[in-house]
Amino acid sequence: MVVMIRFLFLTAFMLTACSPGEPAAEAENTAPVLAPATPIERCMNLGGGLEAPNEGEWGYTVRKEDLQRLADAGFDTVRLPIKWSGHAEANVPYTIDPAFMARIREIVGWADEAGLQVIVNVHHYNELMKKPDAHRERLGALWTQISDAFEGAPDTVFFELINEPNDRMTVRKTDAVNRELLSIVREKHPDRWVVVGSAGWGGLDALLKSRPPQDDRIILTFHSYEPYAFTHQGAFFADPPPPVGPRWGTRDDIAEMRLGATLAAKFAIEQGHPMLLGEFGVYEEIPLDQRVTWTRTMRELAEERRIGWCYWDYATTFKAYNMERETWIRSILSALIDD
Repeated sequence: MVVMIRFLFLTAFMLTACSPGEPAAEAENTAPVLAPATPIERCMNLGGGLEAPNEGEWGYTVRKEDLQRLADAGFDTVRLPIKWSGHAEANVPYTIDPAFMARIREIVGWADEAGLQVIVNVHHYNELMKKPDAHRERLGALWTQISDAFEGAPDTVFFELINEPNDRMTVRKTDAVNRELLSIVREKHPDRWVVVGSAGWGGLDALLKSRPPQDDRIILTFHSYEPYAFTHQGAFFADPPPPVGPRWGTRDDIAEMRLGATLAAKFAIEQGHPMLLGEFGVYEEIPLDQRVTWTRTMRELAEERRIGWCYWDYATTFKAYNMERETWIRSILSALIDD
């Protein structure tokens, strides 16, 4: 469990980042800029399952009924965080475990049956972050196999090249790797949507400094759990856990969040690509009214700028669904879906 969510609280340079010369806040009555139209509007991360060493060890196993429940609730997409590197050979030809591949294909099939789009990503490739050059060949081999496995899949299957590059995966290095991986994918998927992020644990600041690949079918992405001192207060997996007590929702808090959303939308316009807020959420032990306020505000600011979003997550430590009671946490669902 601790390993599963280590990346969540280490994200940096999130929505509140601003570039040199930008004003400290955006006027509330300013008409929001609109990012290019996105094929992903309301998405849920199925975290805690497929990025675990073995599915179920971190408290969640993907179930067919979960996919239908999400579709019925009004979501159009699910994101599958997948630790392919933990289920593939360490040496050439880096073969992915056929049983694991079959399991991923099964879940993708469930999503299609439920009428959901699905993002297949490469998640938690920690060795790559520490030694990028030593693992680029293996990462390319993983994507070759993923690409082969989903050749002919519906257009509703999207690929996400690398989740939250960090450490030695700098902006420049990530740009280069993204181009390499996209060229692999495009051999058999010339028109499939591909989600592309940058370094700094997938944060907005790094994305704003990046040079996305030249391609007509990519979606830019970034993650936000900002301010960390609020969203992760008291979280057992943090080392150390931020002190309990901070609240969120002042005029300045909202202005900072609004500015970040605007910067993301402007970058999307400059690059000519849709934008996806690929992860955002608040730790489950924080008072529910505060979780709801932060979540609703983030979601609304994204939607106002035509930025798609994907909530983290369905049923683990940032949960929107209570597995023990088999019921939605209604106020969180409302913060995400209600207009």
